[in-house]
Amino acid sequence: MYITREHADMHTIQSYSDSEIKINNTLYKESIIISRQALITEWPIHEIQDLTEEHLAPILELNPEVIILGHKQTSLQVPILIHLFLSKRRIGLECMSIGAACRTFNVLLNEQRSVVLGIIF
Repeated sequence: MYITREHADMHTIQSYSDSEIKINNTLYKESIIISRQALITEWPIHEIQDLTEEHLAPILELNPEVIILGHKQTSLQVPILIHLFLSKRRIGLECMSIGAACRTFNVLLNEQRSVVLGIIF
């Protein structure tokens, strides 16, 4: 078995709950966008069903292959227009619980994938 150290430029999620996540020893309690080299701490969204193209603009600037959205209300869905908007750009979208989103993000990050995580608190 080979063990690989994490790259220093990654924003790996160290811990999470339904109300906060810890990245690089800092706790975040508001909606946040995370990629390999970017942390966007001012993301004005609180409900996944309210997601618009405008909310996606800072994510799209990071050129992701895949967008993961983590949120507390897993029974609620992203508007269908958002799925169509991203599909036309060949960008994958996955929505899941905050815990599942954080775990998936860390795995994809370590696989060197172009992934962006949006956590909605």
